[in-house]
Amino acid sequence: MYIRIVRAQQQPGQGEELARRWQAFWESRMPSLPGFRHAHFGVNREANTAVAISVWDQRPDPALMEPLGQEFRAQVTDISAGEPVLEEYEMLGDF
Repeated sequence: MYIRIVRAQQQPGQGEELARRWQAFWESRMPSLPGFRHAHFGVNREANTAVAISVWDQRPDPALMEPLGQEFRAQVTDISAGEPVLEEYEMLGDF
C-alpha cells in the first residue's frame, strides 16, 4: 500500500474554501483511479497550511495524477500561496 501526501499553503482565512474546492474536485475523481482506497484533508488555520492524505493499494500512476493535480491547482490559484509539495510513501505498518 502507498500513502500520498500533498502539503500546501493557502492565503489567510482560506482553509475552509480550499477544503470545499478540494472535496468538490477530488470526490468525483479519486474513487475511479486504480488502487484508490480513501483520502483525508486537513488544515492548520494558524499556519495557513493544508494537507491532503490519500491511501492506495498501489503507487498512484503519475500519468493519471499529474494532469489532475494541474487541473486542481488551476482552480485554486486565487486562494493558494505557493506550489504544493508532494510526497509518496510505501506503507510498511498500520495499526
